[in-house]
Amino acid sequence: MNNFSTTNLTNSLRQRKYKERFENQLLQNGSLLNVKDQTIMANANESIRFDIARLEAKVDIILNHIMNGGKQETSSQSKELNAAELALLRGMTTKQHVVLQLLIEGLRNQDIAPIMGIGENTVKLHVRSVCKKIGVKTRGQAAMVGSDILNRANEDEYQKLSGGLPLDWSSNYQTNDRYAPLYVSSTTPMEGGRFNEA
Repeated sequence: MNNFSTTNLTNSLRQRKYKERFENQLLQNGSLLNVKDQTIMANANESIRFDIARLEAKVDIILNHIMNGGKQETSSQSKELNAAELALLRGMTTKQHVVLQLLIEGLRNQDIAPIMGIGENTVKLHVRSVCKKIGVKTRGQAAMVGSDILNRANEDEYQKLSGGLPLDWSSNYQTNDRYAPLYVSSTTPMEGGRFNEA
């Protein structure tokens, strides 16, 4: 592994002292911090900390993918998912797992919509959410990074993280899918006006 570390990328962000900088600026302007300003500042600090942690996880995933050249490594240590990748999978909804698997299979929005029993615009929202969580801009990038992660995921662990969806669901998908209750709402009519039954 390279000496390149993602912590170096985000260290400067972590070391910023937003609170001190904000207080100093207010004091220089002759303003005193009141309770409302302190509350706003505390919320901003918490939000910034959360954003930094989320960005670190995304940077880890993307850098691992780039450093490996998109190839799967053979050592048993590299086969395991890191904490950021596990957090990513845990943070996705079952519908987002479905969309990710179908993106990896190369399906278009109009192909995904009837499978999930939703409209194309709703599929677009799910695709955007998946891209945002992975930290990429395009569906192709999401499919590439997602494929790398799913290739290294443990089948049993993935099924727990995805809310019950198997790792090979998209490659074994059939019209009468027994996993449909996981990603199709019970009020959504399926093709032909019938509800999907498990």
